[in-house]
Amino acid sequence: MEAVLVLNADYTLLEIVSWQKAISMLIREKVRVVEEYSDRFLRSPSLTMGFPAVVARVKYVKPRRRVRFSRKNILARDSYTCQYCGLQPQKSSGAPDLEMLTIDHISPRSKSKDGWVDLPWVKDQRVRVTSWENVLTACGPCNSLKADRSLKEVGLKMSRVPRAPNPIDIAWMTLFRYNIPEEWQTYLPEGSPWKDYWDGELED
Repeated sequence: MEAVLVLNADYTLLEIVSWQKAISMLIREKVRVVEEYSDRFLRSPSLTMGFPAVVARVKYVKPRRRVRFSRKNILARDSYTCQYCGLQPQKSSGAPDLEMLTIDHISPRSKSKDGWVDLPWVKDQRVRVTSWENVLTACGPCNSLKADRSLKEVGLKMSRVPRAPNPIDIAWMTLFRYNIPEEWQTYLPEGSPWKDYWDGELED
């Protein structure tokens, strides 16, 4: 484990950084150590210190409220899970198998008008055809089954309505990129699925 969990000054989840960045933040007194890895140490010719697992900001910083719209972040928002059938493909290592997942336009591009589509589950709401609100993660078979048809035409249902990630979503999305160590457990968001499971950073 070479990652460090960063909490805000109020102990809410802020981000996950490399241990090198965490050490740099410690040296600059931007953060303080909250928890160390129990079996790891950092050593230099003149110094031995505990390996930080969790650090907290000394001063409160405003969390990011926007996340870049990209395939990687759509998959993370949807927990690397097909939003139609619930399949969550994984590699032998336990990491998400991104090659088995696709991005589906719920209201098909072929039905768009000047790049805009109507959302069938919200009355009188139009969005860009390629937007947070009109795309979701789908496995290959479900995407092929749906093709350029509507959900009603093919009989598929979404597990949840897609939307742009908010700050809490972003924190949860961050966790999906890592195996969750014991030292982080106490500091995970309330209700996090990783509270009792040790195996679970967004792009700058």
